Amino acid sequence: MTLPLETLQARAKGDALLARFGLDLECALLIGDGETDWLVRVERGVVARVQKGPLVMPKTDLRLRAASDSWARFLERVPPPGYHDLFALRRYQRLQIEGDIRLFSAYLFYFKRLFELLRAP
Repeated sequence: MTLPLETLQARAKGDALLARFGLDLECALLIGDGETDWLVRVERGVVARVQKGPLVMPKTDLRLRAASDSWARFLERVPPPGYHDLFALRRYQRLQIEGDIRLFSAYLFYFKRLFELLRAP
């Protein structure tokens, strides 16, 4: 299963929590699902652009990569333990977080909410 990132911009539009948590966030986020890489550009907390790979040497601030099956379990309506949160995925070595870790930590609630929005409503 691939991540439904083609819908991320629409899902994130108008989300009050994202607006609050990412008020001054500017970053390029690469998300990998084992099959495809996606480049997500965030400007002032708004998901401005989502670009599907293949990408040739993209400039990124942060990279999050996990296998497709890990993302599939993360995206379940009620994920099992160890798949319910980005840090749980990281704790069990299912998610690689690379790049500016300070940025990730400073905007942790933003990134958690962004990935929550990918779950089925």
